[in-house]
Amino acid sequence: MSRGFLQAVFLVGAVCLLCGCSGFQKSLFDCAMSMEHRLSKLKEKSVQAGGLTFSYLERSGPGETVVLLHGFGADKDNWVRFVRHLPKEYQVIVMDLPGHGSTTRDEQATYTIDYLTQGFADAVQALNLDRFHLAGNSMGGFVSMLYSSGNPDRVMSLCLIDPAGATSPQPSDLQLAIERGENPLVPKSRKDFDTLMEYGFHDRPFIPWPITRVLADRYIERSAFNEKMWEDIHRHWKDVDPYLGELTMPVFLIWGDKDRILHVSSVSVYRQHIPQVKTLVLEDCGHVPMLELPKITAGHYTEFLKGSSQGANQDHDP
Repeated sequence: MSRGFLQAVFLVGAVCLLCGCSGFQKSLFDCAMSMEHRLSKLKEKSVQAGGLTFSYLERSGPGETVVLLHGFGADKDNWVRFVRHLPKEYQVIVMDLPGHGSTTRDEQATYTIDYLTQGFADAVQALNLDRFHLAGNSMGGFVSMLYSSGNPDRVMSLCLIDPAGATSPQPSDLQLAIERGENPLVPKSRKDFDTLMEYGFHDRPFIPWPITRVLADRYIERSAFNEKMWEDIHRHWKDVDPYLGELTMPVFLIWGDKDRILHVSSVSVYRQHIPQVKTLVLEDCGHVPMLELPKITAGHYTEFLKGSSQGANQDHDP
């Protein structure tokens, strides 16, 4: 291949970027995510369950299974770099919850927390998951708690990363914004998307410009549906407190001390209702530690997993 040809290709690519060619930017995004998946040994798959098509990422492994759930408006790719730092012996499944990512969007469904939890339960059944470790961030943490409270024999351990569901003693920046009639979690413009990033991260990780633009456009395209989901969830809101006492498995609570979406004072609520909970507050970290500090967060989680597995094995010894 000639040097002149390579220079021409580079020039065309540069012009596409500078001119805002959305197709070229999307291709770059898809290539980048495909590479991220490969680096984490994750393969994209799907399964039919409860009338929905669930999209998920899977990493094979000879040992126990770890299932990961994302937050509101997010998707399975939030966990890709986190997975890279989990020991290779674990099988890992990263799910797109109903209405999120590439899983079915149903305009006629009412997206309550119970609906999302039942959808996840249907997917678990379809995947024939018997016993597994479960971790969830934000809304995914809420779903994880509800599922675990009703299925304690399936969930070997539960990790909650800045989970939704409890009323914090101190209001978060998000709560104050919502009281003003604003909702940073449903961006409708690229400026709104930048605001969402400011709320989600304390130390925003570097994301190349073309990737950021594609992500922003995806959020904008989904804004009407995300707003519907948000309204459904909050119209049928339920507090998680009554379910916390039913969590009999080992529980690990991780929270970023600079979380602007769910205030870190919520930790006291979980400590009150789950006496055996192990707690970690990460300094200088926002709402999504598995994205902002993937290696550190995965390291702490791995220590918890190993302790939980040893305890579970002792409990099942004859």
